[in-house]
Amino acid sequence: MKRSTLYLASVTLLPSVISAAAIPEGNPLNGTLAKRGGEVNYLAGCSRFVSSTSEQYPASYMAWYSNVDNSLNQQKPDSLSSEYRDWSAGGTWLTWEGRQHDIYFPGSGVTVQTHIDADASSRDFMAWAGWVQRTSDWRVFQCYK
Repeated sequence: MKRSTLYLASVTLLPSVISAAAIPEGNPLNGTLAKRGGEVNYLAGCSRFVSSTSEQYPASYMAWYSNVDNSLNQQKPDSLSSEYRDWSAGGTWLTWEGRQHDIYFPGSGVTVQTHIDADASSRDFMAWAGWVQRTSDWRVFQCYK
């Protein structure tokens, strides 16, 4: 089974509150980053603005890039997940840490499950934070803050 890497980082396509990225070819669970490049995913908590109504609301997404360099150059993602909100908390952002979420990409039909550690937000930058697994092929992406 191939394992991949996930980073917590900021997404520039929308104002971001918290996010994470997955870079492939990482080490096993709780490993350290082995290489950069390849595909990358970002978990994002964003503030959405609806210009027609001037309404602003929180929303969570996962953005997928086939090449990490494209994400670093502020290009649009190759695929964006459905929009998610935590309605049990009044419609705010998802809490990624300590909760499993099934995130769906409507453009490809792919679903991934997030497994971010409950204390991930308190860890040092670049520290291991958990993992995400794509359900279609069970590929694992390592998570780093």
